[in-house]
Amino acid sequence: MNKIKVVDDNLESVHINNDISLEYFKSECPFGINEIKLKVNNSQDLNVEINLKEDTRLNLEVNLKECAKLNLNILTKGFKGKIQYKYNLLKDSCLNVVKFQNIDTIKEMIIVNLNGENSKINYNFKTISNNKETYDYHIFHKCNNTLSNIKNNGVCIENGLITYQVSSFVPKNIKGCTVTQNNRIINLTNNKCEIMPNLYIDSDDVEASHSALIGKFEDDEMFYIESRGLDYNSALKLLISGFLTSDIIDKKLLKEVNNNIEKYWG
Repeated sequence: MNKIKVVDDNLESVHINNDISLEYFKSECPFGINEIKLKVNNSQDLNVEINLKEDTRLNLEVNLKECAKLNLNILTKGFKGKIQYKYNLLKDSCLNVVKFQNIDTIKEMIIVNLNGENSKINYNFKTISNNKETYDYHIFHKCNNTLSNIKNNGVCIENGLITYQVSSFVPKNIKGCTVTQNNRIINLTNNKCEIMPNLYIDSDDVEASHSALIGKFEDDEMFYIESRGLDYNSALKLLISGFLTSDIIDKKLLKEVNNNIEKYWG
């Protein structure tokens, strides 16, 4: 398995094969931003672990060549940071992102450039929020028959506060695109979370949809589980487990999610 580990904003360890190339740019300025650039040539799996300290700032760019496929698992944990992710996809490439984080405070910008025909991104994000988290997505469909499927699942506890702003763009004369956004926040606090789904569609030949939901689990869901003999906390834990572990296949990432569920609801 290809692995990269980042501590604070420094590249600590790299274990990758010849089908992935990596460039690391360390800023000479104390207030600068370190940058990691990856190029993927063929079908690969990659695990990225990021441990944030105080006020981490980092840019991570992933470039997929034609026909390349990348299964990317990202685990982020720690304290405070600002991270920009940029994903550039060429013709017939496919990027599958599964990401989980349990951190204190984070601000992220996620930029997706679907630069080639038939390029696709499936993005599944999970978070347990204890403090302020802000995510700003920009997905650009620049060629015909491109697909973006963005799914965000968050759980707010204690001082948690999540903001999702997801903007998808399809310009005029781009055809055959599929644009999907699914954003859901389970808010177990009295804090005000926000979801801002935006579809900027200038083309007629597009399938586009979005859903946005902020709230708690449905009463009938809780009632059904409790009627099987579980108490309220056990029922809540079971629903949260399903909510946060769906779509996660990687064993390490799944273990991290389950450990955090046990930490808060065990």
